[in-house]
Amino acid sequence: MIASAVGYNIEGSNADSPQVVYDCNIPNLLDDVFDLSDNDSIFYRDHFLNKEHYNFLSGPSPANGPVGISIVEDSKNFIALVRSQTGNQRITIPIENVKASWWRRLFRTGPSPYDILKALGNQYNGLKLITDPRLPQAFMNLEEKQTIKGFKFGILYAQEGQNKEDEMFSNVQTSPEFEEFLDFIGERVPLNGWGNFRAGLDVRTGTTGSHSIYQRWNNNEVMYHVSCMLPFNEKDKQQLERKRHIGNDIVVIVFQDGDTVYRPTTISSRQVHVVLLVKAVTVESDPGQRYYKMAIVSKDSVPNFGPAMPQNGLFKKDQAFKDFFYAKLLNAEKASYSAPILGVKLSRTRVALLKDVSEAFVK
Repeated sequence: MIASAVGYNIEGSNADSPQVVYDCNIPNLLDDVFDLSDNDSIFYRDHFLNKEHYNFLSGPSPANGPVGISIVEDSKNFIALVRSQTGNQRITIPIENVKASWWRRLFRTGPSPYDILKALGNQYNGLKLITDPRLPQAFMNLEEKQTIKGFKFGILYAQEGQNKEDEMFSNVQTSPEFEEFLDFIGERVPLNGWGNFRAGLDVRTGTTGSHSIYQRWNNNEVMYHVSCMLPFNEKDKQQLERKRHIGNDIVVIVFQDGDTVYRPTTISSRQVHVVLLVKAVTVESDPGQRYYKMAIVSKDSVPNFGPAMPQNGLFKKDQAFKDFFYAKLLNAEKASYSAPILGVKLSRTRVALLKDVSEAFVK
């Protein structure tokens, strides 16, 4: 399915005649899957906002980047949300592990806010306690600006013999196998007036087509950019309008008809980090059942992500494979955030947001 190439990792079936029918019923499959229901904007709103808690800020331009920390007390612990240029971290410290200064122990007043901050680590020395009542909402706004609202993935259809990007982006006609796959992974929804996650698609004037594929899965909304459902421009050989969407997705699915070998360098995009190759097949011993052959190619800057792919495996078209497929898809997106190109972009955004808050509240 995939030709080897320097700078890319290949996972899964790469054989002409795969033999293994893979059972996708994996215990605890969802335990480590990227889940947008547990994001830091929800965490801050539920545990800190409108509750008594402490907020600390560094200056706007410290050596290691701006830092913002929120700390709240529950019955047994101090819970902290630490924001830095490398990301957010949640820390729980048992109350008995926080040592008050000697004079506070003498008067039995308990630890001060700075005593609690010190328990998080010496690297946070120098942060300033901010009591401005506007800061909690500023932190709430900061978290919401960084919150992913839903997932967008590209889908390219490749006819037999097509091995160039322009050929795939120019496809208008598809195959029954491709249409069957689209109906398997999601629901065809009209874009006009669409009120859920839209992934940048036009839901008012129809400039990005009339329909797309949408799916709710494991507390997440997924909207696809399907090449053949995006408008086709006869005068544009590169189909830049289609590529504008799919070329800016982090993970792309390429559905292949035939036996053409896919080259990892086919899609020329700095943004695309992972490609899932899918092909519909039949099995002689089970002629009435659809199976899928799948392989994954990712840039070598993307860390490994689960669930593990079998070698030379066929996947039965059923709910177990659908769950496996989405687990792999979402984890591919999450893993890609650690790649240098995307990691730098995310870090810049965090630094800019934290710097704005620090400049507004640290005098």
